[in-house]
Parts: sequence; C-alpha cells; structure tokens
Amino acid sequence: MNKKLAALTLTASLCAMLAGVAVAAGDENFERPQGGAAAGMVVATAATAPTASTGADDDFGDWEKETAPEVSDPLEKINRGVFWFNEQADRFVIKPVAKGYDWALPRPVKHGVSNVFDNLFTPVVAVSDLLQGNLQESASDVGRFVVNSTVGVVGIFDVATGWGLDKRREDIGQAFGAWGIGSGPYLVLPILGPSNVRDGVGLVGNYFLLPQNYIDDEGVRWGVAILGGIDTRYRLLDASTVLEQAALDRYAFVRSSYTQHRKNLVENKAAGKAVPAASFGQ
Repeated sequence: MNKKLAALTLTASLCAMLAGVAVAAGDENFERPQGGAAAGMVVATAATAPTASTGADDDFGDWEKETAPEVSDPLEKINRGVFWFNEQADRFVIKPVAKGYDWALPRPVKHGVSNVFDNLFTPVVAVSDLLQGNLQESASDVGRFVVNSTVGVVGIFDVATGWGLDKRREDIGQAFGAWGIGSGPYLVLPILGPSNVRDGVGLVGNYFLLPQNYIDDEGVRWGVAILGGIDTRYRLLDASTVLEQAALDRYAFVRSSYTQHRKNLVENKAAGKAVPAASFGQ
C-alpha cells in the first residue's frame, strides 16, 4: 500500500509541475494558483518578448534589462538544474498524460472538472483577502464557495458568478507581499516550478487551506490530487507551445516573467485594483 501511495504521490506531483514549464507561456486562460501550479501568467510579457526566431541572445538580454525587475538568483546553477528536470518531466510524462485526458473526455466534462478545482481553491482566496484586510472581498469569496459547493454541485457549475459573486485569484504568498514582505531569492522548486522564498512559504499556507487535503481516504485524496494536476496541465497545452518559442533562454524568460507577474499582482492589489481570475474553458 505504501508503494502504491508513493507512486500516486509522484504522479500527482509530476502532473502539478505545470508551474515550472508553462507559468510564463502567456496563456490568457490561465492564472496559476500558487501551490502548483503552477505556472500561464504573463500574457503581456510573453507577447512582447523576443522569440527564438529572432536568433539573438542579445535581443532577450536587452528585453530583460528593459522590462523585468531585478531578480536575486544566488542559486542559479542549482535552479537551472531543477528547471531542466522539470522540463523533462513535462515533456515525457505530464504533457502526454494531459493530451490523453484532453482527447478522451468531452469538453463539458473537462470544463466541469476545472470548475470543481477552481472552487476548491476559493478558501485560499478568502483567507488571503482576509489577511489583506479586504473584508468585503473575503465575504464575497466565502459566499461564492458556499453557493458553488451547494447549488453548483460541489463546484461543477459556476452558479455564483451569475449571482454577482465574482471569481478572484489570491494566495497566501500574495498576502505576504501586501504586508511588505520582500520576495527573497528566486527559487525553482522540483516539480512545482518557479517561486521565491516568500511564495514558497506561502505554498505551505495554501496547502492547509485546500479542502481536498482533508479527505480521510488516502486513495481518494491522492486520486483528487492527480486529477487536479492533470486538469491544470490540460489547461496549459497551448501555452507550452508559446513558451518553447518565447526565448532562446527559457530559464531566464520564466524567471523574469514570474517575478514581474508576482510583482504586478502585489502592486495592483496594494493600489486597490481588483485582481480577477481568468475564466477557463470558455
């Protein structure tokens, strides 16, 4: 049984690795929840970055200096090794599984699954808003979770949006940033992908707020984890192609894009701007 659970754990982790490879691919339909995912967050960055077809490393270097914030990366050598591992895991395991999932299931079923996992992330959003002092938004998040978990049949149907309870994307790392805590050195986490010290700590908070992590039956719990990872990578199938064309140095591109995106999220919220979540599968 332990061996089986270990295998399931590895599979779930591999599927959740979306954050590492596709985070900066610029998929306009994906907003990575911190904690796995993962990573399609930087639409504008991907759109303006030089592509491999320009044939010049200098082009990307100039673009990075002009548009990206300074990134502390004292562990770059190690990070690059982890980044390479994550790419291979995605190429040979995760992406093929996600493509099979996409082929096997009809679109309405996949959309319903995505809605369920969006709903399961809502408690993280609610607590993040609460920690930032956004009481009205936090109350709206709670209401959204209750409505979709009941009337929406465990979140399969997004009833709450039609009732004026908008979907937002927040996480604990973002709340830490709003408190003025610096991001710290850049990190590439095995399987989980791009992060930093602040967001890495935030991942722990996210984990304890996800309802699926409290399912008593271990087999069911890991099954949900695996399905969640597959669903997330399925959403990024198109984005991975963009990333492959985004720059000659994909590591530097992902690092710059991730850092800029997280910086923008914190600054926009601090300025009182809403941070809506993208809509999936529509």
